[in-house]
Amino acid sequence: MNHSSLTSERETLYFVLAAIFSGIIYIIALISIIGIGIALALLVVLLYVNALMLGSIRGNGVRINEQQFPDVYERVIELSNKMGLKNVPEVFVVHSEGALNAFATRFFGRNMVVIYSEVFELARQEGKDELDFIIAHELSHIKRRHVWKNILIMPAQFIPFLSQAYSRACEYTCDREAAYIIQNGPAAKRALTILGIGKVLYREVNEDAYLQQIQTESNGAVWLSEVLSTHPRLPKRIQAVGHFMKVEGTPLYFPNNGKIVLGAGLLFGGVFGAYIAVLISMTLSGVVYGSLLAGSDWLDDTSFADGYDDSYDEMADFEDYDTTGMGLTPLMEAVNLEDVNEIESLIESGADLEETDTEGSTALMYTIYMGNPEIAETLLDAGADPNTEDIYTNALAQALFNEDYDIARLLYNYGADPSIEDSAGDSGFSLLGVDNEDDFVKALENQY
Repeated sequence: MNHSSLTSERETLYFVLAAIFSGIIYIIALISIIGIGIALALLVVLLYVNALMLGSIRGNGVRINEQQFPDVYERVIELSNKMGLKNVPEVFVVHSEGALNAFATRFFGRNMVVIYSEVFELARQEGKDELDFIIAHELSHIKRRHVWKNILIMPAQFIPFLSQAYSRACEYTCDREAAYIIQNGPAAKRALTILGIGKVLYREVNEDAYLQQIQTESNGAVWLSEVLSTHPRLPKRIQAVGHFMKVEGTPLYFPNNGKIVLGAGLLFGGVFGAYIAVLISMTLSGVVYGSLLAGSDWLDDTSFADGYDDSYDEMADFEDYDTTGMGLTPLMEAVNLEDVNEIESLIESGADLEETDTEGSTALMYTIYMGNPEIAETLLDAGADPNTEDIYTNALAQALFNEDYDIARLLYNYGADPSIEDSAGDSGFSLLGVDNEDDFVKALENQY
């Protein structure tokens, strides 16, 4: 296995985007005296806070070496050598009061790995391979200089979701490399399960039921909590490393994108609606904005208008929204209600089959999310594009995600191209594990 195959598909892309934006900010700072001052002040504060935290760890934590837990220290040396690290990082164990975690960092030019005591105790409870995975994961962060890179692209944190997306991609990469180094996929999955439920109960967890939460716990709130997080959801990490290591019996679940799209739309729509309601109520109650923001001309501030446009550049005008907040057309609403008569009536009256909602979904995509082959065939007969896609996926990929093979066969028969990749890089070929159309047809025919 070559080194590039260990890297998460999106890590490089997100790093390049973050680096470009950060580079622009650095250039602006360099040509601005005020900008340089602010940048230096932030750097000093960051280094000061980091030094205090790590100083406390080094002063109170237990350092692993030849005299202190030598068996674990030997494992650290062996794993470091396997991963090609020139210097063995310093490893400290700190009391965690029940928390489960580990992290890699730097202290005045020296690499460090910090392991919480709850995790470290695995080595004393027949969890050596699981501990190896956790150590190797942190060593991978050091090997790939993720700590330095995160400092370099710090300005990218001003771009919503970008720095978090890069961090999540790095986690997938380090999971892969750690599992590959220890050559024990099941232990890698167990180690990640420990982070979810603890070092005692992890052996009793029903893995299939836990991973099924990828699909069952798909809604706007869960999605938002993940995109704002530096780490992917644990079930997704467990599933990903299991398939990467080809661990037999690892199930395959996908998020329910339909529920996520609708839920996120309702969530953001509700927040925006509440904001508008507050403005209206303040206006009706006689609040004068000028008294709150003297001389600011707040309501005419173009920077506010620009920010609004950036946040909602894919949305229709607010007054055109329906009650879902997602910009559903009458045809989409009929699809959601599974009202075949209304769907046929709208088609006969000339409804636009390719009109999209705020996430780029057409009526056919809603049908795929709903999993209704009868309505899908009605729309396809009327001329709906079988290769339709939204910002998350395409029709054929989503049907295969949902294991709706009748719909997948229907889409293919109407011209869906199994080689087209969605935004996650998946296609009909990859989802059925083939690389040509003949094998795709055979594999699809064997699915029931």
